[in-house]
Amino acid sequence: MKFQFYFLLLLTILPLIGCEKDNKSNTQLNYKSYINDFELIQDNKSNDRRIKITSPQAIIDSTNNDIEIFQSSIEILNKNGQDFQVKSGNSILNNLSNYIKVFNNVDISFIDKDDYFINTNSFDWNLRTSIIDIDNPLNINFADTNIVATNGIYNIDSSLLKIDNTEFNRNVYNSEGKEEYKIKIKSDFAKWFMNKNTLEFTSNDKQVETIIDILIIK
Repeated sequence: MKFQFYFLLLLTILPLIGCEKDNKSNTQLNYKSYINDFELIQDNKSNDRRIKITSPQAIIDSTNNDIEIFQSSIEILNKNGQDFQVKSGNSILNNLSNYIKVFNNVDISFIDKDDYFINTNSFDWNLRTSIIDIDNPLNINFADTNIVATNGIYNIDSSLLKIDNTEFNRNVYNSEGKEEYKIKIKSDFAKWFMNKNTLEFTSNDKQVETIIDILIIK
C-alpha cells in the first residue's frame, strides 16, 4: 500500500514540476521581444543629422535595454559632412545610453562616392556625438588606391578620418590604361579630409617613407 501511495504521489508531483519549469522558461522568454522588419529613425536637430537603422530581425531585451540587430544597415544623412551607409552582420544598440556597437564584417560606403568604401571588424559610436571609434584594423579602397591602418577615428561632422600606422598603395595608369608605376607611402599617422579629398601623412621622429616603383612597359 505504501508503494502504491508513493507512486501515486510521484505521478501527481511530476506534472506540477514540469509546469513550474515551463512557467520559468516562459517568464525568461517574456523579457525579450522579437521583431521582424525592424526600423529605427533618429533625428538630431542640433546638427541636422538623421540616422536610420533597418534590419530583417531584431531582439529587444527589456532587462538591459539592449537591441540586438542582425544584418543591420545604418544610414547616416549629415547636412555638414558626407552621407554614408554602414552594413554589418550584427550590431547592439543600448536604447538608454544611445550607444551602438557595430561588428562582424563592417562595410562603410559613401553615398555620393560609389567606389569609396572602408572595411573593418567593428566600431563603437555614442550616437549623441559625431565621433566613431574604430579600434580595429581598417582596409580603405578608392580610385585605384588601397590604404591599410591599425585603427582610426572618424568625425562625422568634419568628414575627417584619422588613422594610425598606415600604408598607402596606389597604381597609376597611362593614357592607354596600362599600369605605369606604383606608389607606396608608409607613415605613423594619416588624415583623410573627405570634403577636399586630400590625404596628409606624418610620422614621429622620422620621415614619411615613400617608394615609387616604376614599371617597365614593353
